[in-house]
Amino acid sequence: MHTTVPTCACRNREGGVALLTALLLMLAILLTGIASARSALHGALAASNERDRMLALHGAMAALADAEQDVEGGADPASARAAALASASPAAFSDGCRGGAPYQGLCSQAAAGDGAIHEALTDEDGPGVVLGAYTATQIPTGAGALAARPPRYLIERMPSPPDALLYRITALGFGSAGTTQVAVQAYYRKLLVAVPSGPSSPGTPGEPAPSADPGSPAESPAPPPAPDSPETSTAPAAPGTPGGPGLRVSWREIANWHDGVAAAAPAGTEEG
Repeated sequence: MHTTVPTCACRNREGGVALLTALLLMLAILLTGIASARSALHGALAASNERDRMLALHGAMAALADAEQDVEGGADPASARAAALASASPAAFSDGCRGGAPYQGLCSQAAAGDGAIHEALTDEDGPGVVLGAYTATQIPTGAGALAARPPRYLIERMPSPPDALLYRITALGFGSAGTTQVAVQAYYRKLLVAVPSGPSSPGTPGEPAPSADPGSPAESPAPPPAPDSPETSTAPAAPGTPGGPGLRVSWREIANWHDGVAAAAPAGTEEG
C-alpha cells in the first residue's frame, strides 16, 4: 500500500492563495476604514460650517433688533439722530450711507442692483453701524466659539404714506471665521399720530363762544381730575398703532450675499 505525500509545489501554491486572500481582505478593510473616516471628517466639517453659519445668522438677527431699537430712539431719545429717525428727515439720509456722525449708517433709498448697500456694509472702515453704537447693547466677540467681529447694520429711508414711516434695515453677522457672513434684510414700519383737522373749538381765537340761555343757571366748569385719577393716566400705545413703537413687517435672509459683495467690490480687490 502506497501513501501519496504532497509535494512542496502543492504546499507553496496553497500558501500563496491563502496569503493573497488575506491581503485582499486587509485591503478591503483598509478601504472601508478610509471611507468611513472620510465620511466622518466631511460630516464634522459640514456640522462646523453650519454651526458657524448659524452663529452669523444669530448675529445678523441681533443687529436687526438693535437697528429697530435705534429707530425707536436708542439710548438717547433726545438726540439729533433719534429726532431724524422719528421724522424721517431727508437731510439725515445720504447716498451711500456716508452722512457722518450723528447720522452714521442712515441711507437714502438705494437703487436696485447698484451694490451700494453691499459695499457700504462690508467696508471695515465704512458707515455700517456696529451693534450697540447707539443703544449701548453689548455682544461678546473673540476667538473660539464666539463671532470674529460684531454685527453691523444700515437703515434706508423708503417711500411711505404721510401717516407712516418705512425703513429698510440690512444687517450683517459674522461667524467665528471672518469669511462666514450672513446678511438679513427687513422692513420696519411706524404709524404716526394723525393731526386732527376740524373746525376750531369754542373759545379759540376767531370762533365766538356760544351764548348761554338767559333762563338757565350758569354752569360752573367741572374741576380738573385729580393727578392720580384714571382720566389722566394714559397707557403707552401698543406696537403697530399710531404713536406707538413700530413693527417688523417682513424679513428675509439675502441668499446671494457673497455674489453681491463680489459684484460690488472694486476691480482688483477681494472681500476678506
